[in-house]
Amino acid sequence: MAPAAPVAAPAAATNGALPAVTAFVLPVDEMQQVAQDSGLQWVQSNSDKVAAIQAAIAAEPRAIPAPRVRPPAVALDDGPLVLVETRRDLRDMQLPFEQPPTA
Repeated sequence: MAPAAPVAAPAAATNGALPAVTAFVLPVDEMQQVAQDSGLQWVQSNSDKVAAIQAAIAAEPRAIPAPRVRPPAVALDDGPLVLVETRRDLRDMQLPFEQPPTA
């Protein structure tokens, strides 16, 4: 068998640079025509007003976040453990709906 020929790498991968990207321009006239042909009306924002609002938002001072108030730490009791019995022995207890045992 013949040895395989080496495959050449793409030029962009060898020099490490990214390809140049151009800005996208929306074809507004074509979009207006498509909208009119469909019976719709094309509505577009006023770029001057949008830029003015964005500048006003950027000029506003940033709100200073209020620090979080942490509750005081709970002090744990280091004293000895106390056993508390919570179970009652109900075998000898007389309940109101039971008949007393007859002898």
